[in-house]
Amino acid sequence: MTVLSIIAGILMIICGFCLIATPLITFMGTGYYIVILFFISGIVGIVRGIVKKDFGMEFIFAILSLLLGIAGLAIPGVALMNNFAILYMSAFWFVLRGILSIILAIRSRKLGAGSDVLVLGIILGALELIMGIYSFAHPAVLAIALGFLIGFYFIESGINMICLGSVLSRLQQFGKRIRSQNGSSENA
Repeated sequence: MTVLSIIAGILMIICGFCLIATPLITFMGTGYYIVILFFISGIVGIVRGIVKKDFGMEFIFAILSLLLGIAGLAIPGVALMNNFAILYMSAFWFVLRGILSIILAIRSRKLGAGSDVLVLGIILGALELIMGIYSFAHPAVLAIALGFLIGFYFIESGINMICLGSVLSRLQQFGKRIRSQNGSSENA
């Protein structure tokens, strides 16, 4: 899971920069980007929930994301629906992801992650939350800046995935060290 999280994070960051470089094309294909983002986010969240055996709020959000992604990919025209609906759906999604990012950052601190992970998670979650609230208030600005916003979101998600992979790697190494110390003390 560690390597998968880091690889997915790197790919998300690369995609984010590509989206920022072509904001007009991004806006024209907004429906498809969001549908694909829902789909990928849902799959990764479900796999993460199954691996961690955590079927709480993050898992439910992942299922909803996957269902929205499947609907957008399977039903003709859903990905090309009215841009205003896409704008408000995006704004709502940014708000939810911001809240979830903050909650997950706080949970990661309780699991032993460093304060750097906590601070970064809260800052990035707050930025998502602010971005979503602002998007509700000014949908025309969101329409113009959507390519940038989605690109920044991809970059932020990539950073989160790399941080998660780093924390998981540290936890795995710590567990191996504990097991090896327990094994050597039992042999003595």
